[in-house]
Amino acid sequence: MTKTKTPTKQGDYEVGNKKPPKNRQFGQIEGNPRHNGAWKKEDTLRFKLQQIAKMTAEELQQLIASPDAGEYEKNVARTVLEMVSMDAEKRWRVIEGLTNQDGGYPKQQVEQHNIELKPILPKPKKKKKRLGVGNEIN
Repeated sequence: MTKTKTPTKQGDYEVGNKKPPKNRQFGQIEGNPRHNGAWKKEDTLRFKLQQIAKMTAEELQQLIASPDAGEYEKNVARTVLEMVSMDAEKRWRVIEGLTNQDGGYPKQQVEQHNIELKPILPKPKKKKKRLGVGNEIN
């Protein structure tokens, strides 16, 4: 004998399997908010870096002093302010390092050559058959 749960009634709506109460459905005050689960562009490191790169020196100082800003934003702002005194080549390396922090390095080609592999262990030696009495080869 199996027990079956009967759904409870809430007005004219039955609550049960895959049917939450009306006040807990999507879009309701107590329900889950509708969201497709995708990432937000504003939360990515690349977007934050691009926004910080557009700022003036005064805005960068305000960002560093802001208690609401995250450590990544503050560090990037400090780095951008320090880049003013760097030469062009060093500045380029710093920018490249900041952008690669987010997405990693671009795909790099690796050349492969056919190399003959040698066995790690030597092959065992074959034992020679000994010819004894009655074991003659014709």
